[in-house]
Amino acid sequence: MGVTTIYVPPGNMYRAINAGLRPMEADWLAYLNSDDFVYADTYERLLSKAVASKADVVYGSGDFVDAHARFLYSLGAAPPGALPSLFDNMCFGFMPHAAIFTKAVFEELGGFDESFRHIADMEFFARACFAGRSFASVPYPSVAVFRIHGDQISSRERNVAREEVVQLRGRWGRKNSVVSHLAVLRWKARNARQYLVRWLRTGSFKRAR
Repeated sequence: MGVTTIYVPPGNMYRAINAGLRPMEADWLAYLNSDDFVYADTYERLLSKAVASKADVVYGSGDFVDAHARFLYSLGAAPPGALPSLFDNMCFGFMPHAAIFTKAVFEELGGFDESFRHIADMEFFARACFAGRSFASVPYPSVAVFRIHGDQISSRERNVAREEVVQLRGRWGRKNSVVSHLAVLRWKARNARQYLVRWLRTGSFKRAR
């Protein structure tokens, strides 16, 4: 079908994402990992919101499924106004593949930071937020799905991800504030029912990455 493929040696998925997105000539960009998926109307909904809001980044809520794609629980995305405080707290208020962003923002920020193996997605959207780029969200139902299984790199390298968060916090020189803590608590309170469903189905309150 004339689809161009680009091979990037294994080792850093963000290097591959950058390599795939940089040649794109589209006004809006997104990426999707091989074990996750989006719904049939996802990009139609996100792009419609983008046109209506003239935002730089548009995102929605996400669902979680098991290794066999059986539904487990949902997690409502945080409202745009809460994102600065959440990012201050190193908290990602939506799934990275539940978002679309302009090519202009991607180029302005220099793409994803390839020095990270696990958190360059959060760091990218946080930089966009702190740079004053506008965010908009679409209401529930969810637009993206994260698949939970034991062979995920993020599961195997959870300690590496934690170290990267500490590194990023030091780089930014940001400290958790009362405001950022309250923002996280408000977001979790909005998802209280889903946290209960998560615990009943997975035995854990920890958010999957």
